[in-house]
Amino acid sequence: MEPAYEVVWPKSPQGVQSRSMARRLDTLAGKRIGFVWDYMFRGEELFPVLERWLRERFDRIEIVGYEAFGNIHGPDEAALVRGLPEVLASHRVDAVVVGNGC
Repeated sequence: MEPAYEVVWPKSPQGVQSRSMARRLDTLAGKRIGFVWDYMFRGEELFPVLERWLRERFDRIEIVGYEAFGNIHGPDEAALVRGLPEVLASHRVDAVVVGNGC
């Protein structure tokens, strides 16, 4: 007799409902860009390089550094992420660059 095997589908049901993306900005010129980081991998090196590149490419761009938003991966992660929309609004941020390290 041939052995019988039970098969289990490895994919879980969708746990998060999809949302529409925010409308993209036409340009970054004259915009305030927030840098948000989880303090995991080389952001202190990479964000300054990105900031220089953005300033060379876009006129009147303003950068709000990651220090303004806190460590989105630390012990206060849940509270920081939950409050991020209000903090971004208080800094009048138009767009965000999020750096996540592994």
